[in-house]
Amino acid sequence: MSARFWIFPMIALLMLAGCSTYTVVSDYDRSLSFEKYKTYRWSSEGSAGIDDDILARNPLIYKHIRSAVDRELAAKGFVLQESGPVDFTVAPHARVRERVVVTPPVGFAYSSGYYHRWGRRGYTTFWYDPYPYPAVSYYEEGTLIIDIIDSRTDDIAWSGIARGILRDYDSSIQMHRDIDEVVTKIMAQFPPLVIK
Repeated sequence: MSARFWIFPMIALLMLAGCSTYTVVSDYDRSLSFEKYKTYRWSSEGSAGIDDDILARNPLIYKHIRSAVDRELAAKGFVLQESGPVDFTVAPHARVRERVVVTPPVGFAYSSGYYHRWGRRGYTTFWYDPYPYPAVSYYEEGTLIIDIIDSRTDDIAWSGIARGILRDYDSSIQMHRDIDEVVTKIMAQFPPLVIK
């Protein structure tokens, strides 16, 4: 059975993972001190207020993303706490958009050949336009966003985004590998290297 997933990628204008053609960017609040962050929990609001969040409709993908983020944060020394005060919360979101690419006509080409007309013979060059109309193609672009929300201010402290063309999968194994790769590359940018 074929499983469908965005990547990144969600979560490519590009084929993800294998070709490394998805893009990953991040941004952060420069007024915060990320070195003070030690503990976190997952946002209880989930995808509330986000109408097109596909993670709300795909709990297994959400669960795998959550597991991958937990693994990356644990490797950096952050501690997951289910209760009590924490330094930040994690809120992932994902969406899919249909994109259109219009390629203008390629231009003129030429060919040479033998002719026989009106009693004359010889070789000549013929100019023609092999693609007189623009080519239109469609693809689905997926985006995965991982937000880090500061518990003290309740504002977004850091946001990591991966974007790429959707892929079709024949099994969930490769899909999970691609999710792991994308999450790893997003979380590699957290915490940000703050330059003072």
